[in-house]
Parts: sequence; structure tokens; C-alpha cells
Amino acid sequence: MSRELLNPDGLVDATSIGYNQAIIEDGTLYMSGQVGWDENFELAGDDIRSQTRKAFENVEILLAEADTSLAAVTKITAHIVDPHENRDGFFEVWNEFYPEQPYPCLTLLGPHQLAREGFLVELEVEVPIEE
Repeated sequence: MSRELLNPDGLVDATSIGYNQAIIEDGTLYMSGQVGWDENFELAGDDIRSQTRKAFENVEILLAEADTSLAAVTKITAHIVDPHENRDGFFEVWNEFYPEQPYPCLTLLGPHQLAREGFLVELEVEVPIEE
């Protein structure tokens, strides 16, 4: 059983705070939750659209590091603070990244808050990887 750790440039240095951005093991890429901040810990904005867009861009950085793309993603779990308020903005951006079938599976959760004040969305992604 081999395990590949992914911590590419362009994302927060996750190892400096005790985790990896992604791991590939047994033919699956498991991704830590991606939020709407850049490699300098700066939020893309204080609204759901800008944070969702940046979170998806961060997902794309990790997928590119694994030689894959959004088209290969099978499952996304989206954590959205105040989903009744932010759902429409989230799906507006979702439709930019997934404008047509095949869509990945999606679980949408509405936590009271995320790990840091100001975070509005966090994306967890799983994707099969051909070995």
C-alpha cells in the first residue's frame, strides 16, 4: 500500500499547521477541506460567491497536481454556513464549474460555523485516480 502526499505550491502550507492538503491511497484522492483563501491565508472576499470560487480554484490546484480535473470528481461534500442565505450564491458558482452533466455527487451541509471566523464554505472532494 503506497501513500502519496500532496502539498502543492499555490495553497496554504498545510504541513505548517499539522495536516496534508491531499493524500492519494488505494486509487483514491482524499482532499482536506478547501476554503476560500489563498496561500497567504487571505480570504478571497466576505461573500459566498468569491469564497466558493476560490475554494474551487484551490480544488483545481490539487487536482492538477494529481494529473486529473474536476471532470473526474465523484463526490463533493460542501459545508456552507447559513445555507438558507448562501445556497443560491453557492450554486451560482457551482454552475460555473459544473455547467452540465456529468455532475459529481453532492452533499450539502449547513454548519453553524467553520474552523475560522469569516469562512463561509468548505469543500471536501474525493476522486478516483488511475494508478
